[in-house]
Amino acid sequence: MLVFIDTEVNPQTKKVADYGVVREDGAVLHTHSRADFDAFVSMCDVVCGHNIIRHDLKYTALRGNPTVVDTLMLSPLLFPKRPYHHLVKDDKLQVDELNNPVNDAMKARDLLNDEIAAWGELQVMDNTITIM
Repeated sequence: MLVFIDTEVNPQTKKVADYGVVREDGAVLHTHSRADFDAFVSMCDVVCGHNIIRHDLKYTALRGNPTVVDTLMLSPLLFPKRPYHHLVKDDKLQVDELNNPVNDAMKARDLLNDEIAAWGELQVMDNTITIM
């Protein structure tokens, strides 16, 4: 099962303030509890997030050996003409407002779907990949 995660970390304490999770079966979790997060994610064999490798994994203890997919690393490869590759936080009304990790997990899911579609549109000619 595939799961999308995001963590919101307090910059002063370096502790997770909030976890957001969206599983491919539609189940959603928004919690402050690491135990609840671990239990919710533990049945998943693929874990995806935006900047998950450099950020979120430091603050989680994923059980088993899940495959990790980072949409931030894929984005510049599949969308090289975009000027930036961060998630657009259009759900935030004010800059100093906290991020909602569930919304960010959903945005990572949507971005992965866009990346999969872009991968499918790649043209391979003479062993050279052309991005359309």
